[in-house]
Amino acid sequence: MAKYLIKYLDGDSEEAEGKYLEPSGTDYVVWKGDGSALAYIPRANVRSVVRLNDEGRP
Repeated sequence: MAKYLIKYLDGDSEEAEGKYLEPSGTDYVVWKGDGSALAYIPRANVRSVVRLNDEGRP
């Protein structure tokens, strides 16, 4: 599973973990390994998305 650091326009940030993350319409979707959606993140609120390596660093 990959880890992603998501930074929001309001200065908040969070990590999401899933098989992959992709844009879909007005959201970013984090997908689980079984192909089901784990999270929907509104793209309008996101400043950046960075995939982190195994040590939690970009």
